[in-house]
Amino acid sequence: MKHIAFYAACLLMLASCGGKKGSSATGADSDSAITAEMESPVAGPTQFYLTADSIGPIHVGESISDLPVAVANLYDHMITADTPDAMAYTFLLADIPQFTIYDFMEGKADVIALEGDARAVSVPDGELRVGDPFTKVLALKGVESEWAGMDDNGIWFWKWNGLYFGVDETDMAETLGDALTDGNRPPRASMFTPDVRIGYIATGLPF
Repeated sequence: MKHIAFYAACLLMLASCGGKKGSSATGADSDSAITAEMESPVAGPTQFYLTADSIGPIHVGESISDLPVAVANLYDHMITADTPDAMAYTFLLADIPQFTIYDFMEGKADVIALEGDARAVSVPDGELRVGDPFTKVLALKGVESEWAGMDDNGIWFWKWNGLYFGVDETDMAETLGDALTDGNRPPRASMFTPDVRIGYIATGLPF
């Protein structure tokens, strides 16, 4: 299905490194060597939520070279990966991916995207995580759909408080897939059944 292939391409950067749990070589010549370790990798009482421009002390626009090598209760090491359009830096805590920074070849943190359900966004009635029902996004006061064009195609995202939310394409119904790639209007709310999940939460678009 054409729309499924396009949607998968939009999220290629996420799949390239975020879906893996940080399996990295220890040799000096490894491209994904662990860069830092901390004594206590277990998450503590401090909760770090993703906002429109940061997660904890990590801010959009910050130079990659200035990022802390580790932050207590947020991450204890990092791995890198090349994607078609960016360098991806995935930050892990106890070998569990927490978030990924995408650098579109300028040496800066251009986009911060959550990985799995390890971290969340604070919302008025609780939290939102990757994997939650997408109906929770649609229920947010002030949420707006936004068309993101790429070449001759595009995909719908939803934006709230400066954060972008995308639909998980896994087992996505064909009708919803068609609607997501139709730039004339966003999918109808009735298309979002309870099994449609959040697949992307970030400070910006993945391309």
